[in-house]
This record gives sequence, structure tokens and C-alpha cells, in this order.
Amino acid sequence: MFKEITDVFNWLNNAGVFAFLMVLIPAVYKLLKPLLTRKVQTEKNTHVKQGLEVGLNLANTIVPEMAVMAGLSKSDRKQEAIRFVNAQLTANGFNLDVQTISGLVEKAYQAYKVAGGDNHAPISVPAPTEVITPSEGTDSND
Repeated sequence: MFKEITDVFNWLNNAGVFAFLMVLIPAVYKLLKPLLTRKVQTEKNTHVKQGLEVGLNLANTIVPEMAVMAGLSKSDRKQEAIRFVNAQLTANGFNLDVQTISGLVEKAYQAYKVAGGDNHAPISVPAPTEVITPSEGTDSND
């Protein structure tokens, strides 16, 4: 009889542990889910920020190279710069959309232009205003 009572208590003990776990697991999940979601979002934001920084550095590198290519039109230069930045970002595990990459290239170009490196505008050389000629009556012939 003692064995039967012990078996009943063991069964109740096992059922109690099982019921406790059935309540504890969803409660812990409910508490941890917002923390895990926030952590995942923070990691995504960090990855995007790194991608933007790398993309801007790549754009700052390629824009001066493209600016000296006189055989390409302005739009061709920009498209080639976008293609280069996109290829390098993809190779390094970053995935940015084309509009974002275009903005990075434009930002790099504007910085390049402000720094005085823009060679798209034609170089204008001022025409000489007067021609210096030897005047009459000087001592150069004497």
C-alpha cells in the first residue's frame, strides 16, 4: 500500500512539474520576446549603418575616378559609379537599394565638387586683354 501511495505522489509530482513548465515557458517567452525583437532590430540597424558608411566610402573613392573620364557623359559616369558601389557592397555582404546607392554617389559627388575637384564645367581661360608690343622711341635699338 505504501508503494501505491508513493506512486500516486510521484505521478502528482511529475504532473505538477509538467503543469509548472507549461505555464513557465509561455510566460518567459512573452517576457523575452520584446527584448529579442529589439535586439534583432538593433542588429539590423547596425548592419544598415555599416552598409551606408562603406557605401559612402566607396562612392568617395569612385567619384574622382569617374570625374576624369571625359569619354563618358554625366549620366554614364553616375551609372558606372552606382554599378561599382553596388557591386562592392554586394561582395561585402551589404544589400542597399539603388535609390540609396544613387544618393550616396550624389553626396560623394557634391562633396567632390565643393572641394574643387569638379571638372565637368568647361575650363575657361580669360582672353588676353592687351598685347604688349615694343613701343617706338625706346632705347632697345640703341
